[in-house]
Amino acid sequence: MVAILGLVSAIVYGGSDFLGGLAARRMSALLASTLGSAVSVVAAVVAVLVDRPVWTLEDAALAALAGVLGAIGTWSFYAGLAIGPMSVVSPGVAMIYAVVPAIVGIGLGERFSPVGYVALVAVVGAALLLAVPRQRDGARLTRRAIVLGTTAGLAYAGYIISMDRTSAASGLEPLLVELSAAFVVFTIVLAVRRIRRGPSELAGLRERGPVLQALGAGLLLAVATILLVIGLHLGELAVMGVLNALYPLGTVLLALVVLRERLSAPQVLGILLALAASATLALG
Repeated sequence: MVAILGLVSAIVYGGSDFLGGLAARRMSALLASTLGSAVSVVAAVVAVLVDRPVWTLEDAALAALAGVLGAIGTWSFYAGLAIGPMSVVSPGVAMIYAVVPAIVGIGLGERFSPVGYVALVAVVGAALLLAVPRQRDGARLTRRAIVLGTTAGLAYAGYIISMDRTSAASGLEPLLVELSAAFVVFTIVLAVRRIRRGPSELAGLRERGPVLQALGAGLLLAVATILLVIGLHLGELAVMGVLNALYPLGTVLLALVVLRERLSAPQVLGILLALAASATLALG
């Protein structure tokens, strides 16, 4: 069940990234992120009302930390992709996001069968392969791109570790607090940029298409995070962390179906490896 939740969560996260990426083509990435974040908070409120979790200050603090780290990770990731080669930055972020939580989880006492360890390593490899685009990227890898990519990977890793430390009794409380914290960060930054750059920062609100795409991305983000929180409360950090690094899988599959993009050979291999390794974890 944990392996299935982790894989499905990653695919839904990838779908959220896909819609957010489409929206960001016709509005600023920050505006798209803020709109999506607003919808995710509304969805989280509904989920918490249904779930009725036990609220504690410790769980709320951990979730708030996760929200800030997630916002930092997203900003660093997009900034790194903007100035560095995607074929290097994206796999690097995925590797850090997969490996660090796995190391922490194993360090905290999580243990697996020999086949389970092999499957975890295979998922890390699949995440790296999925992030290799078909197109040749002429951008040059700079020190700033390396720093941004590393920051994104560590921030994402810190995000999932913080969420994992919340108690099972907290239910979906971390979901609401984390998404709310991220929304506050995005809103503050957007307001500052609006003051500095003028009305053009909000120009994307005039187009219905990208607005709906951004809102759809936010809804999928909430669903993916619900699955992530449930999986973390049920099972191992190492498994959920590694499987969540497969988030490019949803993006790649949607790009294949919707945009008719062709996959690179490494991406095809990554999909097959991800499915085989995930099945192994689920059966193990």
